[in-house]
Amino acid sequence: MLLVVDANILISILIAKGSKHKLFFSEKIASNSPDRILFEIGKHWSGLSDKSGLSENDLEMEFSLVRMQLNTYSLNELSEWIKEGAAISPDPDDAEYFALALKLNCPIWSEEKRLKKQSKVKVYNTVELLKELGLKK
Repeated sequence: MLLVVDANILISILIAKGSKHKLFFSEKIASNSPDRILFEIGKHWSGLSDKSGLSENDLEMEFSLVRMQLNTYSLNELSEWIKEGAAISPDPDDAEYFALALKLNCPIWSEEKRLKKQSKVKVYNTVELLKELGLKK
């Protein structure tokens, strides 16, 4: 399944190896994000090592694995959809995620409940996504 992955999912994947981690690295999904997600993760980088219990080196290695699984799109590649993405996004900070979902015609994977406050793009949380894919938590 083609998905746009929100930053909160990637941060969770870097912190813990639970169901999100297993799902992200499965062959069931193809993960995509705007390239600004790299900036968002960078903003939280200093706390990720503490929260994950990983050394800086191990965290960098884990992030490299995440990057290999993630297709990113520049703002330029989303320019055709950014206006519509901004119009439907419940949060202006998430407009690029919606623009990418519109471009790829696919759902968003996020734990942010407010992203469901629109009807144009399907938004799955992890439990819903596992159920949609017929997987157990």
